Amino acid sequence: MRNGEAGYTLIEMLVVLLIFTTLLSWVSFSVLPMKEMNEKSLFLSQLQSDLYQIQSYSIRHQVPITLTFYPTTNKYVAKTATRQMIVSREVSSSIQFTSVNSISDITFYPDGNTNRFGKLNLKMGDTMIQLMFQIGQGRFYVQEY
Repeated sequence: MRNGEAGYTLIEMLVVLLIFTTLLSWVSFSVLPMKEMNEKSLFLSQLQSDLYQIQSYSIRHQVPITLTFYPTTNKYVAKTATRQMIVSREVSSSIQFTSVNSISDITFYPDGNTNRFGKLNLKMGDTMIQLMFQIGQGRFYVQEY
């Protein structure tokens, strides 16, 4: 071989590998917060969708439906008075129902109203979320703090 055609040195290869692993680790660390945020927004939209489905099913079929939250098994279930299951949803382990809740179950009546009002507290990482059921017409909203 001639002088100058020797290829890359070990130091040059190590520098390239160091730059590559640094960029790769930067990308992986920037994806984690996005994953948590997407998981939270997916859960909240799924919960709201399920609540609207339960309410509309109750109105359409003229039957009361009881939605029960199970903090120990991390899920919620909606059933009719005849125990027909409408919705059963497992919740991710990163989402926890807190013990300080004013409601553990709520019934949607055929006119769209609920039997009670109150809040359900959820914890997702450092974020606290309240699902608030209002008096009259089965309205609810989600608030983060």
